[in-house]
Amino acid sequence: MKKLTYFLPALIFYLLLFLFSAKDLGIRLNGGWLDKIPHAFEFALLAFFLAIGFFNSLGASAQAKAAVTFLTGLFLGFLDEFHQSFVPGRTADVRDILADAAGVACGILVYLYLLKRHKRRATP
Repeated sequence: MKKLTYFLPALIFYLLLFLFSAKDLGIRLNGGWLDKIPHAFEFALLAFFLAIGFFNSLGASAQAKAAVTFLTGLFLGFLDEFHQSFVPGRTADVRDILADAAGVACGILVYLYLLKRHKRRATP
């Protein structure tokens, strides 16, 4: 049961993303790529939370944990875009999924950096 609690931040955050995706908030960022920045940031945070869950619950190598985290984040990005295709005023966009994937990769890298830094400080 304790291992599941590691996923609680990711679950809560994804539910919030899902709820906000279910509405047309009327926010438009012009400039082509500017609307991709929030996607990348949101999914970097989601990936960081997913990494907390997977790195603390899976008994596998760091590479395997990172791969599972990446694939899960990418799948959730795809689900978010698919969901948005049914919301009036919202659209699904492959470029958004690419921005989500970039964010997921960044979130994992930040988690790995902080994990390495924490281990270095803990080692006498």
